[in-house]
Amino acid sequence: MPLRRQVLSAVRPVVGYGLHELPLTSPAHAMYEVAAISYLMGMGYSYADAHRVVESWEVGEAFPPYQGTVHYHHHMIHSI
Repeated sequence: MPLRRQVLSAVRPVVGYGLHELPLTSPAHAMYEVAAISYLMGMGYSYADAHRVVESWEVGEAFPPYQGTVHYHHHMIHSI
């Protein structure tokens, strides 16, 4: 299977989940969820297991102290 197809099919459920979450939460929270689930999948977790793990990290629809006021600048993330 070509790499493009393999990668895009692997992340497809995560993308779908992120799009589902967008109207229900903040864009930053949805991005953190999608990124964390994808990272865990890259470590070998199944989508279902990665999703369960990431959901267990939530505290009131946030991932403190990482989720808060974050600014993107020059390809780096800086928290204020």
